[in-house]
Amino acid sequence: MKETEDKILFGAFKLFLTKNFEKVTIADLEKALGLSRGAIFYYMKTKEELFIRVIDKYVLSPHNIDNKFAAFKDSSLINFINFYIDGIKKTMKSIESCGVENLHRSYFSLIFQALQYYPNFSEFISGVFEKDLELWKRVVENAIKSGELKQDLDADIVAMHFRYIYSGLSFEMSLKKGLDTELLMEIYMEFYNRIKT
Repeated sequence: MKETEDKILFGAFKLFLTKNFEKVTIADLEKALGLSRGAIFYYMKTKEELFIRVIDKYVLSPHNIDNKFAAFKDSSLINFINFYIDGIKKTMKSIESCGVENLHRSYFSLIFQALQYYPNFSEFISGVFEKDLELWKRVVENAIKSGELKQDLDADIVAMHFRYIYSGLSFEMSLKKGLDTELLMEIYMEFYNRIKT
């Protein structure tokens, strides 16, 4: 049963990446999933429930700080930067199997759909972003205390630089070919080298 449910969620994820929620029909779902209407709705009662489950699994869960950084133990900022970039690469790799053209643009489109069709999504995703920023701040504060970074830095501002470099670059590059993690690392390292002791 879990295998069929996962198949439904993955197939629906691919479909919602390429077609707006409102335009996805039951016939589209049947064709994309290779299942009958009855089989689909045995697991998900409505198209809305299916969409919510897709967003939970493929948007909110991968970006949940507790999931993303459970293995990270407080250490240096440079180690965190490497850990952060590796996490981005793993998340990207896990969804690239969709075979969707310009996956990054489609993924952002899915997030914007969730703002419309997922109840309270704005609050959920804002919470995710806030926790991510808080984590950066904690790591930066530790790096200042340990002497890794210059002592006169404002931890809030430095944390925002790291967080928004990623979010800005990932959004802008989604409009082209998708996030270049090598470029992201290059920018992070340039900034890091300017603020380290």
